[in-house]
Amino acid sequence: MISCLRCGKRFFSETNVLQHMNQPTDWDLNPPSPEVHETEDFTMDAPEEVIPLVPGKFVKVYEGSSEVFPGGKSFMDTFHEDQYSGERRSNLYFPFASQQEWQFASWLLRSRLSLTAIDSLLALDILQGIPLSFRTGKQLRACAEVLPSGPAWLCEEMEPESPTKHPVRLFYRQPLECLQSLLSHPLLTPHISFIPRKVWMSAARVCRIYDEWLSGDRAWEIQDALPRGATVLGVVLSSDKTNISVMTGNRMAHPVLISLANIDASIRSKTSLHGYLLLTLLPIPKFVHKTTRVRGLLQDRLIHQALNRVLTPLKTAATVGIMMSDPAGNLRYSIQRACAEQDPFDYKNFIKVIRALHLNGVVEPVWKGWPLSEPSDFITPEPLHHFHRFSWDHDTRWCILATRAAEFDYRFSLLQTLVGYRAFEDGVSKLKQVTGCDHRAVQHYIVGIIAGSVPRHFLTAIHSLMDFRYLAQVPMFTDDSLTELASALQDFYDNKDAITAAGARKDSWEIPKLELLQSIVPSIRLSGAVMQWSADPTEHAHVQEIKVPARAGNNRDYYNQITRHLDRAEKCLRFDIATYMESKRGEEDLRVDEIEGNETEQDKEHEPDEEEFPTDHLATTQSPINYFTIVDALMCGCIPNAPRLYRTFSTATTAFHLSTKPSLRLSVDEAAIMFNLPDLHAAISEYLHRLESGMPHRVSGVRSQQDHQLPFDRLQIWCKVRVQQMRYHSRQTPDTLQTLRAFHPSTVNPHGLYDAAIVNADPDRIGCSEARSACPGHSVVQLRMIFRPLHSELLAAYVQRFDIVAQQGNTNNCNTGTGMYLVRWAVRSNGSRIGDVLPITLIRSPAHLIPHFGKEAHSRLTSQTSYELSSNFWLNKYWSKEFYYALSSSSR
Repeated sequence: MISCLRCGKRFFSETNVLQHMNQPTDWDLNPPSPEVHETEDFTMDAPEEVIPLVPGKFVKVYEGSSEVFPGGKSFMDTFHEDQYSGERRSNLYFPFASQQEWQFASWLLRSRLSLTAIDSLLALDILQGIPLSFRTGKQLRACAEVLPSGPAWLCEEMEPESPTKHPVRLFYRQPLECLQSLLSHPLLTPHISFIPRKVWMSAARVCRIYDEWLSGDRAWEIQDALPRGATVLGVVLSSDKTNISVMTGNRMAHPVLISLANIDASIRSKTSLHGYLLLTLLPIPKFVHKTTRVRGLLQDRLIHQALNRVLTPLKTAATVGIMMSDPAGNLRYSIQRACAEQDPFDYKNFIKVIRALHLNGVVEPVWKGWPLSEPSDFITPEPLHHFHRFSWDHDTRWCILATRAAEFDYRFSLLQTLVGYRAFEDGVSKLKQVTGCDHRAVQHYIVGIIAGSVPRHFLTAIHSLMDFRYLAQVPMFTDDSLTELASALQDFYDNKDAITAAGARKDSWEIPKLELLQSIVPSIRLSGAVMQWSADPTEHAHVQEIKVPARAGNNRDYYNQITRHLDRAEKCLRFDIATYMESKRGEEDLRVDEIEGNETEQDKEHEPDEEEFPTDHLATTQSPINYFTIVDALMCGCIPNAPRLYRTFSTATTAFHLSTKPSLRLSVDEAAIMFNLPDLHAAISEYLHRLESGMPHRVSGVRSQQDHQLPFDRLQIWCKVRVQQMRYHSRQTPDTLQTLRAFHPSTVNPHGLYDAAIVNADPDRIGCSEARSACPGHSVVQLRMIFRPLHSELLAAYVQRFDIVAQQGNTNNCNTGTGMYLVRWAVRSNGSRIGDVLPITLIRSPAHLIPHFGKEAHSRLTSQTSYELSSNFWLNKYWSKEFYYALSSSSR
């Protein structure tokens, strides 16, 4: 007999209990007497009013959801219940003799070495004197089978509708076991939420915020349909075919990955944290039917048949619910959500009917019988294909046809890109095997590339569609930003006829991916930000989950070898985590025993939290360098051996890093000649005068000093500086590093190589958080030289200014066709460029410029001369999403 955890009523089976708990009845919610573990989440008994749980945000949580019961199992509970837990009381690393032996064995098991290679390694004389628990590869893998296991792999044969050349086998794992594995994963514990919420910008509930899945309307609506106290688990399924053979063989795999929408999107997107698990490998059989279209129909049906078989437990859970353990080891009552008159087996006639209806012919879709599952809701937009692939397939093709392929490629070849960004020296029209990275790289420049060579409305349509993609990729939306997003798409539809008029689009506008863009805004309101559903993480997961295991085998029976390899790798990971946690707990217990009896109340206040443990060594993600943290460490003296003057320093918005050794040591006159800066001497003198008098630094070119005598003659010169900023939508998260170059003319670069930047040239706006924008107080400049006077602490840069070209009828001077600012060199009356010396700390952000080529790019331009010989440039806001968001916010 099993008792209900709410009311105590006894039943014969667990199914009867779940059906009883699923009834929409008001229970007397008195929690049972056993202790319940504390979990970090929104309080279940939250009051009805809106609470500012997060600074600057007002949150209303769903009252009465996600009730907690005792009796669950945590990750460590499962480890301690293993059949070999008794042996691990005396030897934590059983079946291995020690931690060192386990580390060696773990490396071998995760490597791509074959059994023969492992045998050869273990047979070396240097290893013969070391006592090991295994001497062959087979013995090693036998030891691995003893390790605690995760969700087990199953295999069964399927019976397709039509004969196939080979038997059809389905490899899969139980989905509920996979979800339980994710729920109890210690690395994911702080990043899992269970309670739906509504978030506003203010207590007035005027402007709603949408970010994670639980902040959308869909989670709230599902919770409304469930019994009180139930927990909603959002199941994320991702499926796509991938190649596993190299060069020859034409072997494919069709994996399905599973994850939880309750996991924070920023964590779920990191494949190294294992937020996605491989659920099943769908069969790819070869049907013997002679008609190609019928074979495609049968393949589609087989996929849904296989998914129906694998996901049946989830459908059951969605119907009656299931008790699952949360990360803290508590139980939660969880519920997972996620017509033809022609005979479907008369294939030829059936295909004629479904083609007219634009259907694929699947009679029993996988979502049939899945409660609260509507395809238009749970099939969310996917940025990798719906944004980037669509841009390559259509936007780029339209621009090539309108500009002509030769001209289009020539313009791309003239671009000077920043360090780390893709350059297209041979153009893009003839590229083969283009990846998602290439799709994004073309988007960075395409608007500026075609400016001047296409009609204005054509250009407006392209830049509006690009704006839509960039705006749709933000991690958090408000009602206002959704209105702006919809407006960008409407601007495209208002101007798309210009694409047809230019002869770039001859077919109809029935483009499925274009039609799907209309569902973006409703999808965000229902399910949160679009970027959390991107296929980028799962595409990357295919490498570790499919391609690496497949290539570690002998190129036979791929699916079988993939599952075995993954099973061993997962056992190693789980064993690593469990032994680390257990060893740290043992060290803590030993420390407590030593100081027990001598402990003061003050000591207790400084004890570490027992539930927290460092897991950085278990996560394989490499965090970007944080120069802001390094600067803080330098300022507090934590790096005593750092050379003075510090080469890493920061302002409130930007961090800088220079190499310890400068690139050049020259006199001022030598530097002026080498960098082609005839007024360098006067500019430095003016800079020193401003420093002494406390005057603001501006790139005006004014020389108030008649005597240009300098207190020094030698300069240390750097050819590049690395800069870093905080992310636009997350002010506490450092952005990726950027490199600004200032290389003098040479045989390779006869005109030098100089990058553009945004500088803060208004003393009243220094420290402005929107410093990357072209708002008043900031200037667009070209960085010409980075230097430091010898034996001085002054770090400065010589820059030359660009002026924004006024746009008639536009108050913010932003060009309506490109959506970008047009800038030109600031020059004196004699035609020389205006330049000045500024403190390097006034640099706020790298920038990127695209020459304004006009109707046709000059035939004598090259990638080395295009920037020096051009006079007008587009301030390219699309080169970086972070730059785009900052620049767009200032131009509204």
